[in-house]
Amino acid sequence: MNINEESELIKQKEFSQNNQENNQENKKFQISFFSRKNIIINMIVLIIFLTFTIFCIIYYVLENKPITILKRLLKEGNEIIPFPADESTKYSPSLLDEKNICSKNKKFIILRRTSCEACGLFSYYIVHLGCIINYLKHGYIPILDVGSFTNIFTGYKEVDNNLWEEFFEQPCGYTLAQVVKMKNIQISECQCVCDMPDEKTVYSNNTMWDYHHQIQEKYMSVKKNIYKEVDNIWQDLFGNSKNVLGILIRGTDYRANEPYGHSVQPSLKIVINDTITMNKKYNYDFIFLATEDNKIRNTFIKKFGDKLKYLIPKKKVYYSAGDGFLTYNRNVFGNMDFLKTYLYSIIILSKCVDIISSRTSGAAGAFILSKGYRNQLVYYLGEY
Repeated sequence: MNINEESELIKQKEFSQNNQENNQENKKFQISFFSRKNIIINMIVLIIFLTFTIFCIIYYVLENKPITILKRLLKEGNEIIPFPADESTKYSPSLLDEKNICSKNKKFIILRRTSCEACGLFSYYIVHLGCIINYLKHGYIPILDVGSFTNIFTGYKEVDNNLWEEFFEQPCGYTLAQVVKMKNIQISECQCVCDMPDEKTVYSNNTMWDYHHQIQEKYMSVKKNIYKEVDNIWQDLFGNSKNVLGILIRGTDYRANEPYGHSVQPSLKIVINDTITMNKKYNYDFIFLATEDNKIRNTFIKKFGDKLKYLIPKKKVYYSAGDGFLTYNRNVFGNMDFLKTYLYSIIILSKCVDIISSRTSGAAGAFILSKGYRNQLVYYLGEY
């Protein structure tokens, strides 16, 4: 073999080796490219799958929230006509004596007070108490709802839960979330006024006051965590003192609008003078004032100084005579902080040793929650 032939063979070998190396590189590149491509495709598929799964879960959760289910039931026409209140059985001690009434009553009914958008917290409270009594007497287990319609609790926003249960227990322990998924439930408008506490008599009729006090303790008590919060507030305001005079006086929309059928409010001068008289007689450690009116509060502060205690919501409420009902104020309607402050104030009033009050739903609530006062001065000056 000559030199040329050997050279040619060497070139062929080198060319062959180069081709093999190039083929290997191409294969590596192809494998790498297709691997990256598959990973990207798999990631896209996984993202689509996870997005769809999350959407399904969110849809399921939203569709199965108690308020959503209740609204769906309302569209299907499940409402019934309310039972008429029976005047002859307004006082029903059997509801207090019967230990197993909740287990004997088998029918569930959801009660909604949709007819009073502007009504306040304790207006709902006393009407709800009357509705509970009425439907328990008719063999139902009532469930109170304030989450499925526009009212002082929700404002104009959509809510996912029954806000009544933030403050109060349901009559027989069943929540709206439990009951709304049951079969053959009924829904009714809560508008019974016969069985509810009467603002005109709850302050003077000890039998009826004690009856409604026991009814609320058994069937519509304030949540334990709320009472615990109020106990802490009491400690912060009064320490261990029990010698506290409570005062409730309305201003703002009550005085500006003079709502028909509601009790006339006493003048600030009268309340101040009566407070001075009682304070001289009983030498209170503190005076607790419950009012939504800044002018009334400031006048009391000037008169009683550090002895005066009160609660105010985080957002101040500014009211002018032309603003209409206070409950429609943008810092009130649907404001849970305002409602909690109001509820705390009424519970504190219920724990005071003595009380001076005008006749309002809030005052009725304080009396019903109270275990009784040593002295009470409740103004009745007629009605608007």
